[in-house]
Amino acid sequence: MARQLFGSGGPFEDMYGYSRAVRVGQHVWVSGTCARDDALVQDAYAQAADALGTIERALGEAGASMADVVRTVAYVTDIRDLEKVAAAHRSAFGDVRPAATLVEVSRLADPHYLVEIQADAYIEER
Repeated sequence: MARQLFGSGGPFEDMYGYSRAVRVGQHVWVSGTCARDDALVQDAYAQAADALGTIERALGEAGASMADVVRTVAYVTDIRDLEKVAAAHRSAFGDVRPAATLVEVSRLADPHYLVEIQADAYIEER
């Protein structure tokens, strides 16, 4: 199966040497994604919503959608932001309800990041 790579122009993609998303067959993996630019405010909901928007765009480029997501993992720098991140996740996925994990970490790649989210998708044959 062919391996397809998708970038989003994020600041760490070239420096770290990774792709925003990788598709192999019917599987799509979206790398850990943080808020960008104007969304780097001190609000975990806003950051999570922006990251999920980037994930949605990456999925679209790979031929998938949020409805195809089967698993997410969210990393927060403060577990007290759980409800804000959960609200953004619930808003983005609605009835899709992917398997999900949320964990607290000591820090992320940039001190302004409060949350990072990754997603795995499986595209059903249509």
